[in-house]
Amino acid sequence: MPSSGITKKKRERVLMAKFEFGFEESWFRLIIKKLPTHPRLFCKDKESVANAQTLLRIGSLKVGAAGVWAQAANIIYKKKNGEYELTPFGKLIAILDPDLEEDGIWWAIHYNLARYKSDAWFYAFYINLFEQKTSERASLETEIRNYWDKDHKKPMTDSTFDKLIFPPFKQVFDGTRLGQKFGLFKPLEENRFVMVLNDSHRVPHAILCYALTDWSQKDQRQSAHISKLLEPWGPGRIFGLNRETLDNMLIEIADRYQKKVAWISHTANLNSVSILNVSPLVMLSTFYHEMDGKEPLVAFEAAMSPKSVEGSP
Repeated sequence: MPSSGITKKKRERVLMAKFEFGFEESWFRLIIKKLPTHPRLFCKDKESVANAQTLLRIGSLKVGAAGVWAQAANIIYKKKNGEYELTPFGKLIAILDPDLEEDGIWWAIHYNLARYKSDAWFYAFYINLFEQKTSERASLETEIRNYWDKDHKKPMTDSTFDKLIFPPFKQVFDGTRLGQKFGLFKPLEENRFVMVLNDSHRVPHAILCYALTDWSQKDQRQSAHISKLLEPWGPGRIFGLNRETLDNMLIEIADRYQKKVAWISHTANLNSVSILNVSPLVMLSTFYHEMDGKEPLVAFEAAMSPKSVEGSP
């Protein structure tokens, strides 16, 4: 994959989308519950905006931000007629976990926000390309602005970073479990912060498989060296896994699902990861079947069944 996660034209479009605010977990819960019966929730006319303010319990500017983040998280999409609908990912959440209680679904949301060509490009930059685990706001600003400026004639202004980049970026981590609980962004003193993932809240195996299958299908590959998964935009990098942890999880995934999803081969020191053509949503459904107490293989087979929950592949 290219080293840059988003094209110049795409960046210009998403900057215009104006991520004036981050989002809170409650916003996504309300969107998932309210959007199916209010498809004009994020339309720009005054009536729709006023209705959205009431339903989402937020101000008008935050309504726009909520819609932009929900699209970046692959929860909603805009139809050709201008109305909005839950994506298949969003519909499955609405059935299995409408209150977004499980940590696993937040890891999946994190993956969607951080993956290649994410609309939330500054979030994706931080997760994939910002190398400093302990840093200061000034260092992050310098690198984000350099990243932006290399594809634009007009450099990013102080105002743009101060109003449209850093505040919503930080608010996402402050308003969700992605920050302190998961360890993706922990504020320190004097505008410093650190990324130290909490072992007790690591990504579940089925959600890693959700990302592996999505990544492999978008990159049109069925195998890859394990190092590829640890590069920017790879699932290992996005979930903050080191090589040893990723290797162990791949061995465990092969055992849990009997090589029906993915496995790693160490033969002749190849360290090659095979990934089968399984729908990512099947793995999301598998995760919830496991949360219901099913053994991993039983959960996977239940998720693959045509009689599985409505909205599942």
